[in-house]
Amino acid sequence: MANKEATVIILDVSPSMRKHKDEYGQTSQDKACQAIFKILQPKLIAGRKTDLIALLLVGTAETHNVLAQDGQYENISAYDGPVEEDKYLYMPDMDLMKFVDAGAEKGEAVGDVMDGIIVALHMLDLHCKKLKWTKKVYLFTNADNVIDHEGADAVVEKAKEMDVQFSLMGYEFDDAERGVKYENKSKLKLRMKKANEEFLRTFTAHLDGQFFEGSEAAEALERFRSKQVKPVTLFRENLTLGDPEAHPDACLQIPVWAYNKTTELKLPSAKKWSALSEQIPEGERQPATYGGVDMNRTYKLAQLDADAGGDGKDDDEEIDEEETIKAYRYGKTLVPFSRMDEEQMKLGTEKGMSILGFVKLEQVPRHAFMANVLAVIPEPDNPRAGRMFNALMAALDTKASGAIVRYVRTRDAGPKIGVLAPSPKGWGLFAQLPFAEDVRLYSFPPLDHLVAAAGITSSSATVSTMSQFGSMISTASRASGKKSKLDARTGTPEETVQRLDAFIDAMDLMEPEHERENLDDPRDDLYFKPKDVFNPGYQRLYQCIAHRALHPDDSSLPPMNPKILEGISPLPEMVEKAADAAQKLKEAFTITKVEKSTVSSKRAWANRAAAAAAADRLDADEVLNQGGEDAEAPAAKKVKFENGEGEFSGDMSMRQLTERKVDKVGTVDPVSDFNAMLSRRDLDVVSIAVEQMCDVIFKLVTESFGDQLYAKAMDCIVALRAGCAREDESEAFNTWIRELKRNLTTGPHTRHQKFWEGVVDKGITLITKDEAGDSEVDKAEAEEFLKSDQALPESAPTHEAEEEDEEDLLDMMD
Repeated sequence: MANKEATVIILDVSPSMRKHKDEYGQTSQDKACQAIFKILQPKLIAGRKTDLIALLLVGTAETHNVLAQDGQYENISAYDGPVEEDKYLYMPDMDLMKFVDAGAEKGEAVGDVMDGIIVALHMLDLHCKKLKWTKKVYLFTNADNVIDHEGADAVVEKAKEMDVQFSLMGYEFDDAERGVKYENKSKLKLRMKKANEEFLRTFTAHLDGQFFEGSEAAEALERFRSKQVKPVTLFRENLTLGDPEAHPDACLQIPVWAYNKTTELKLPSAKKWSALSEQIPEGERQPATYGGVDMNRTYKLAQLDADAGGDGKDDDEEIDEEETIKAYRYGKTLVPFSRMDEEQMKLGTEKGMSILGFVKLEQVPRHAFMANVLAVIPEPDNPRAGRMFNALMAALDTKASGAIVRYVRTRDAGPKIGVLAPSPKGWGLFAQLPFAEDVRLYSFPPLDHLVAAAGITSSSATVSTMSQFGSMISTASRASGKKSKLDARTGTPEETVQRLDAFIDAMDLMEPEHERENLDDPRDDLYFKPKDVFNPGYQRLYQCIAHRALHPDDSSLPPMNPKILEGISPLPEMVEKAADAAQKLKEAFTITKVEKSTVSSKRAWANRAAAAAAADRLDADEVLNQGGEDAEAPAAKKVKFENGEGEFSGDMSMRQLTERKVDKVGTVDPVSDFNAMLSRRDLDVVSIAVEQMCDVIFKLVTESFGDQLYAKAMDCIVALRAGCAREDESEAFNTWIRELKRNLTTGPHTRHQKFWEGVVDKGITLITKDEAGDSEVDKAEAEEFLKSDQALPESAPTHEAEEEDEEDLLDMMD
């Protein structure tokens, strides 16, 4: 459950934190900022108003903190958050994230991290007072500067009194257990650092805090965090046993509250953003409205043709929303219902939970559980409700049973049926059960070829189909002594089952008892616990959002973090352990992978047509030589198509067998698609490829947000020009690039004029007659094209000739 949380992060920014670099070129301050970023990001994503932070920098040239007076607590500065003067903690925002991502401030002075701890405790005390807050302090330092140990015991007592959770992230700390020792310091400096490290470790231990060496801190903070949600009751009413109206004296009513125990986390929906907002100068942008789009919904009468009974009038007449009603489909007919009808349609249910009966939990199949699970607890601060509810849960636990409950969340809502079962922690868990309309009755092919396989003496096999609530409908099928072609086992069924059992044991997620930390907790021995497996889609989405927010000019997105997929991938040590069992299980079956045909159904019909046409055609030599000396010669060897749907005669080269058949230029890899279409020799698709490539380039440019897709579009233009020059399509390219220039410089897409400036800078101009034989453009005209403001030359063709041709054609038709 989400509580109010106040966090103060202390970062040592003194020069010693940037003195040494590791093999990757990172300083201790760089690594500390990366760790702090991982602390702040989940808080920024959650956006909770009760999850506040503050950032203290130790080692700054200036002094700016709540205790800075009379020369005390110098060289310590608090990062200024977007809050009022009387506030000390604040919600993280993008400015703070960018500040940390850039490496924070590079301090030039030396500060005392112990003073930083005191300032942090004072800030927490001023903000939280005596209220119920979870208070945390993180310290990032290499302990390479002077630390005043005096008064440390009083600081420890104050931190314990405030119930502060303290964490120390030490960089370049010696670790005797791991054999790590840093000796690139003078002896005096080394003795001071060693004393500081020992002091900070002891200080952390007295606070029952956590210590992480720099690399350990990064690994610990690398773990993803799920979104914390404030607990909100979904239901507050009585759990009723009996009929309170007919038998009020014999009725039992227990006041209960219900919370969501599990519910699917929906990915946030993207908001509409105006691509035109980028044209607004940065100085004129209003943060509250920049990029925002308002949606207005209007209702209009459906347009009707005159033949369909419409009068053709008022087709665009708008209708007020209050003048609309709901209509439900009944076959092909829409049946309208007025608001009064809707009121009468309601079931008239009353809010509450009613026990309908009891059932053994083993009689409720697992697949019958639906939707979210609710945690049901007795009403807080109600001892009578607590005693009755605990007695009910204890009885259900003793009987291994559950209560079938009718649940109505709000008045007039649709009722739900579910099972209320006791949980190990004493409360109840409500899981919804399906109605008859919710059950899907599927029949599956029988597996009698496995049950009655060769080697098993059985006269019949049982064929089962899944029915409602897991009941089994059995039919008998006569088994034959012949082994089924679907039975891929190489050995006896008993040997196959043994190998499968060995493989399951090797992949068992239950931790061995001798390796368990808590033998009393039956769930402590399980890998892949739901609380440790994070949603890859959610984590990946916010990885990309954070990157784009911090680096808006970077058109690429970061690669997938391998740790995102670790939670839903087999454990490497378990895969290694199960390798032998997996190999033996593989050898127990003769399974061959069947490659799926890549030929589409449309191509299959084309192949059949081509084969039929080839069969109907007769070569002249073949006709003349009928009955000759070659009459007895065998027919030419036929080669089958990839999908086996047709045949054709003749030799086929290796290039024809291996070349990539592309029919369309896509937006994912348009250059490769374009070149592949130009390389085809079975069909002439050059003109089609050029036309599609022109459309793709125009789409990339005009739909680009800023200049994100400009680089891809530029590569496409280079490939298009080269291909048109090579395939004698220069006229098509020259016409298109003139139109592109007009659209981007004087036409409707001038906001993308920057792309055309890039075309000019790269010198991409008209194809000249020196480059292609079909071109009529000389070199001087091509050079002038990039300098001129006119998209079309003076000699551009007009529509007069086309009109004359149309008139001549009409005359000929007369």
